Amino acid sequence: MRLINWRSFIRVPIFLLFALVLAGCSDYRKARSAYEAGEYAKALLIFEQLSNAGDSQAQYDLSQMYLQGIGTNKNIEKGWVWMNRAANGGNVQAMLELAVRYQKSPALDNSEQMAFMWFQKAAIAGSAAGQYNLAHLYEDGNQTPVDLLQAYVWMVLSHRSGNPMAASEAKQLKAKLSPAELENAEVMIAKLKKTMP
Repeated sequence: MRLINWRSFIRVPIFLLFALVLAGCSDYRKARSAYEAGEYAKALLIFEQLSNAGDSQAQYDLSQMYLQGIGTNKNIEKGWVWMNRAANGGNVQAMLELAVRYQKSPALDNSEQMAFMWFQKAAIAGSAAGQYNLAHLYEDGNQTPVDLLQAYVWMVLSHRSGNPMAASEAKQLKAKLSPAELENAEVMIAKLKKTMP
């Protein structure tokens, strides 16, 4: 009985996966290069192909082209569709932009809840800007009830994610919390850090 060499079976799919990733990156670079060279129709075509294949960065870029009318007629509806797909696909830029757009457009349905949701998703995805904005939402109580403990937790995380502006604000929030709340905050911060990229 002949033994099967599993390594050879594993190498081929890994190689193919690697080749597909490189091809996708190469196509994205081609689209970005075309865009930066002012070849917007070419960039739009490549971004559309990549977007339909599920590339969340291409979806975000495509949304921008539709929202701004670059290389195509301005189409807000298509722009929003691609922005949502990018955000739902994990693109943090899209999450943040949706949050800000909902926050600045109170006439939209559920705008406050949607702004909060997208800032929260960006924060959980590790975005310092998402964490900072979420902290302010908890502190100000605009889209959610005031919760200084949550505000402190997210402000600390924003600082630890590289936002230098969050340091002084975290310090101000810390002064408003009891020792028991601060102890609870440290536990929350540790748990959240484990779930973030």
